[in-house]
Amino acid sequence: MKKLLIILILLISTNGFSQIRVEDIGDNWKSKVNIALDTIKKYDIEKYENILKVCNHVTFWNGNFSTTEDSTTIMISQKDMLIDNIFNVAAILVHESYHLGVLKYGLKLNNDYEEYLAYRYEYSFLMKIPTLNIKLLEFDIKMMDYYKKKLNIQE
Repeated sequence: MKKLLIILILLISTNGFSQIRVEDIGDNWKSKVNIALDTIKKYDIEKYENILKVCNHVTFWNGNFSTTEDSTTIMISQKDMLIDNIFNVAAILVHESYHLGVLKYGLKLNNDYEEYLAYRYEYSFLMKIPTLNIKLLEFDIKMMDYYKKKLNIQE
């Protein structure tokens, strides 16, 4: 009985995070994603922990943009993986994890507003990286401005 109680306490006390399964399709993409995850963990532990809560699988596809496949999978585009920048992969993981969080927690958001918030979430992560390529920040600003204009958001 004591052993059962100890096992139960250990199971309850764990935080529920699990390892993310990254497809190994060659070209060192699995390694790039794992390095990107480590980068997120290094610069923004809260966003890293959120990714662990909402994502259990990262895969790849030949589409023009990265997206989510279901309620727990991030699909990174080949186009994005060919950009030789770990921070770009990290930004994609953060951005797409926002969308997974919206799904997981059942939030009902206008699609454009959700996209705007996902770029803000990504931007807040990128701002924590001291050696970041400014082009990533500029892209997020451009996308946030696009959605602000589309949604008529005044700040």
